[in-house]
Amino acid sequence: MKHRDFHLLMSAALLLLMLFLPMATLAQESTKTLEWEDHANIKTGRVELPWSRKIDEIELEDILIDGRSVLMGQPFIGDIRNLVFRVKNISDGPVGFVQITVTLPEIKHSLQIPFLRTSPESKSKPLLSGEETELKLPPDQGLYDWLRDSVQQQGKDLQSIKRVAIDVVIIVSKKSGQLPGGCMKTRDPRNECSPKPSGR
Repeated sequence: MKHRDFHLLMSAALLLLMLFLPMATLAQESTKTLEWEDHANIKTGRVELPWSRKIDEIELEDILIDGRSVLMGQPFIGDIRNLVFRVKNISDGPVGFVQITVTLPEIKHSLQIPFLRTSPESKSKPLLSGEETELKLPPDQGLYDWLRDSVQQQGKDLQSIKRVAIDVVIIVSKKSGQLPGGCMKTRDPRNECSPKPSGR
């Protein structure tokens, strides 16, 4: 009887450990927010080209972190390397290349972190009108290590980063050629670009 009780006690302890260990890990992560980079000129307050351009051929449908949907400005917990931007081609033609580049405003020497189409067919197949795709950090261990080491060299670590900003959106299409912009259309008005562009 005592032997059976001991096993029940150990099983209960292991179950509690499995439940609370992920929570303890999350507690070590800083709460983060995603924002639009502020490209306003310090002297004039204006947002100049190309930052003032709003990309309207591609629409931001959703933002995901570890499979959970988040909004711009909404606190989240998770590794920024696991961010996913779901976008849709809302133009009337194909778009061959899409990239969202994010930066870390807390880092003095800002990093340019690319989120791209990473599916095998993305290099040979354009994003057709009406199609959706996901932009992710390329699954390259060297890129992961570079990001981690670059942050550490400036006295920070990825877990303590609290702000992530969309810096630039780049598309390449037959209609527009290569087109960079500091803003893009968003399906959810709560993700709308802020500050709003002052002109094209």
